[in-house]
Amino acid sequence: MVPHPRSASTTPLPAGSRTALDLDGHPPRVVLDNTVVLSALVFGGPMATRLRRAWRNGFCRPMVCRDTLLDLTRQLGQAPLTFSVAEQQQMLGEYLPYVLKVRVPLAAAPGQIEPGGLAFVKLGMAGKAHVLVTSDPALLAMQARLPFEVMAQEPFLNLLRASAIDPAPLRRATRHPP
Repeated sequence: MVPHPRSASTTPLPAGSRTALDLDGHPPRVVLDNTVVLSALVFGGPMATRLRRAWRNGFCRPMVCRDTLLDLTRQLGQAPLTFSVAEQQQMLGEYLPYVLKVRVPLAAAPGQIEPGGLAFVKLGMAGKAHVLVTSDPALLAMQARLPFEVMAQEPFLNLLRASAIDPAPLRRATRHPP
């Protein structure tokens, strides 16, 4: 169970943090780079468990776009992971019901290779992200040049814990009786 962020916490905010996620109690829109998502889905551990619980319980709203989703699916099927299609679908089923799908305008010509991490920055810009969570040193170094925070996973989880967020319920499609 995810501790409610309003509970007393002595966890300090990350150094260099521009905001304490003061969003009127709304969960932050978050770009999780695929390394962070893969770690949460595949490798587990205490931080991965906290992150999965945060997105499942509505304390953050991860965002994906076509490019980041295709890349995540590709990585699940590549060595050394090489999961079967059924295993990939099961793992994506642990993540995709909780994400916001964002349309990102195409800037590169089809087949043109973009620098690593650019898809996550473009997603953050298009989706008006509050935070980009990454382990990529190049993305972490871009913090001052982006309109949203860029931080590693542990400081992000500590920031969530220290913020007053009312979890957003998962929007489920309602079925109308025939």
